[in-house]
Amino acid sequence: MPIRKTAAPPLQRGLACLSCRKRKLKCDGKKPVCSSCIKMKRADECEYEDRRQKSRTQKLKEKLKKLEDRIKELEGPAEGTSSDVAESSSSPFLLGPMPDLDSVDFSALSDIDPTTVMPTWSNSSGSPSSSSGSLSVPVSRAVTSSPFNQSMENPFDSLSSVFGMSGYPPSSYPEIPSSSWDPSTPLPDEQKRVLLDIFLAHRHQCWFDSDVSRFQAFSDSQSSRPEPHPALLNAIFLLGCFFARNPFYSDLEAHFLSKTLHEITVALDSSDRLVDVVQASCLLALYLYTNCRTLEAYCHSFSAARLAVGLGLHQIQPKDLDQSRASSSASSSKPSNTPIAIEKPKNHVELRDRISAFWQVFMVDRCWSVANGLPVALPDGEHHQGRIKTPWPEACLGIPGMRLDVGLTGESGKSPVHLPSLKAKAAALYERTFRLASDARQTDAFWTEHNSACMALQRFNETLPHFVGYEAFRTQAPFVDVELLSIHTIANVCAINLRRSSLEMETIQSANYIMSLIRQLNQADFEFLDPLLSACWSCVAKLYIQILVNSAFNPNPDAALVAEQELDLLVSVMKTLGMYFPLANQHATKIEEERSMLASSFM
Repeated sequence: MPIRKTAAPPLQRGLACLSCRKRKLKCDGKKPVCSSCIKMKRADECEYEDRRQKSRTQKLKEKLKKLEDRIKELEGPAEGTSSDVAESSSSPFLLGPMPDLDSVDFSALSDIDPTTVMPTWSNSSGSPSSSSGSLSVPVSRAVTSSPFNQSMENPFDSLSSVFGMSGYPPSSYPEIPSSSWDPSTPLPDEQKRVLLDIFLAHRHQCWFDSDVSRFQAFSDSQSSRPEPHPALLNAIFLLGCFFARNPFYSDLEAHFLSKTLHEITVALDSSDRLVDVVQASCLLALYLYTNCRTLEAYCHSFSAARLAVGLGLHQIQPKDLDQSRASSSASSSKPSNTPIAIEKPKNHVELRDRISAFWQVFMVDRCWSVANGLPVALPDGEHHQGRIKTPWPEACLGIPGMRLDVGLTGESGKSPVHLPSLKAKAAALYERTFRLASDARQTDAFWTEHNSACMALQRFNETLPHFVGYEAFRTQAPFVDVELLSIHTIANVCAINLRRSSLEMETIQSANYIMSLIRQLNQADFEFLDPLLSACWSCVAKLYIQILVNSAFNPNPDAALVAEQELDLLVSVMKTLGMYFPLANQHATKIEEERSMLASSFM
């Protein structure tokens, strides 16, 4: 009688090699190289975690220590630099060094591959943005067809004809003659307005929701509002040059970048208009993130978060709103009781700006830290000093003088909603669901938190307006509501995060819904898309790559064909977005590399 082979016992949790764990593949745990890695010809990637020597948290701490050391190097002026640049190099760190690593909560990153947390950095290109499980919620929203729907076969393949020989996307903005301004002199008012108008057309991509009237009154000597700090103005001019995408404007980016860094240093030294400094640091971080300079961007984002907490922007109380409504309150000019002394807001507009500044910091910190696999800086714990108490941006709508028609979207039978509030709530869910997806501990506490997040996501989806796609009343780009598209995308990312461990039907529906949003885009819309979408699309692409991996072991030609088609479309739209934001090109390259490696593994 033939002897039947008994099945190998399942491998104990945590003993699989890091390569198989990263790809969620079955591993037999053989050393020095497991069978799966031998079969897929990646023996050089087969590594095991030495549980007796270093835990994953310890390794992550070591990586963060390297980051801290690198920051200290950046603080010192390099030889041959001008005094302005030398001073500005330390501007993000004047509030003190990064916190003691022992005090950082690493639980949210317990399942992150440490090698993705501290990538190699250089001045020209930053660390690759890691995928954060980022994509969608199976939101059953009506999606109407658009006259700009692209062909499935070749959606965005004529980029060279669209962008021309210069390599720049076409610009609709007027060019400032190079002979009209010497960078060593102040920027004339007329040219300030040109750059400001460009920035305002793209402010939603920077999550900048502050009152803009004081930026527009350059020559209004009767204005009661204090002039914005030069740090914030130069950050706005920097992004105005960046969004213009014109050779002349691009040449000015280095000048405004240097000026912004210098002015942040000056402002911190003199404690001058520090709320403006918070917003300037946020804008600077977004500029650097989208240009693949991740380490620098994280430093400025971290600095903005620390400063916001020091100013007490995370704990603006309802009583502050009441005092702002009674603008004659005698206490309005007294310093607030915060770690960094700051006067209480003088009027409702100033208070609104502080609330908007905090939520801008919150969204930059939550979304971009998660997208790059880095710890968030803003606290949100049980301790009263760290708990976030600032009301959602929609609270500003009740303040006299605020225009209720700005940023509102509504449907028949539903109350109006405030887009900045929806974006802030989406950012909170994005970080929360990613943290759960990264937690390998399947404890009762985990499932309690998981169920709570699911219910929170469901409640959030019920407040979302329908995305209707092409809107006929729009006479120029964008032809769709790009802000609502981003919110729907992030919401579906959250759903994928909550089900990342398996390819359930709901997960596939979430990915398919995001693809339906993509297919309603016109090429002219890409200039106005949130650059964070590239990280979201990258996560959808990884989901389809996982489908291809599963199809290799359990053949499913139809599923594999659909996944291949969707990957083609995702890479195409990433490259299209990459013409405006270099980070998207980086994501497209990574997806192509993973796809190529997968193809070679099964040859």
